[in-house]
Amino acid sequence: MNKTISLLVGIFSVLNTIQFLIFDLNHITSIGYEEKIDIFMDTKSEVISWIMIQKKSISIVLSTMTILFSVFLLYCIRTNNYVGLLCYAVWIITYELINFSMVILINGIIKEQFKELSYLNLIFQISHMLLHFLSLPFISKHIYFLYKDPKTLSKIGRRRHSSICTVDSWSPVGMGTLYRKLN
Repeated sequence: MNKTISLLVGIFSVLNTIQFLIFDLNHITSIGYEEKIDIFMDTKSEVISWIMIQKKSISIVLSTMTILFSVFLLYCIRTNNYVGLLCYAVWIITYELINFSMVILINGIIKEQFKELSYLNLIFQISHMLLHFLSLPFISKHIYFLYKDPKTLSKIGRRRHSSICTVDSWSPVGMGTLYRKLN
């Protein structure tokens, strides 16, 4: 059951990350067709200015890394490797904290007449975080089961010996002996 839910979490993470990457890349910074009105105030902070300039690049790199970690999660679930699941959990926490920090910094420089957009952006980020964080207990439970007893979840631990293996382990007998044993 945990393995199935963990697989669903990995697939969901890939699709969710792609969806929010599309939202991030289409994030507007100005409104208007002929007269462009900038949504953001001018800032003196070098950090916020750098984030605003590099926002698309940062989003692409973070999303690409998340997709790679999600694919790695799927691989590690398939091979029953708990270290990969742990790496995924740590990365998701890091990824969401970086994204949340960027949203908080960017929301601080939105002009007053566009504050509703900052609320919408914050709601999107919080929903994104909740979707990722609500799946972490299932991943943690699967990590615990793999760490505690890796053979119970692997195919090797569940494999049963066939009757052919039992026949092969019998000592060799001649036809006469076999005939007497059967009668």
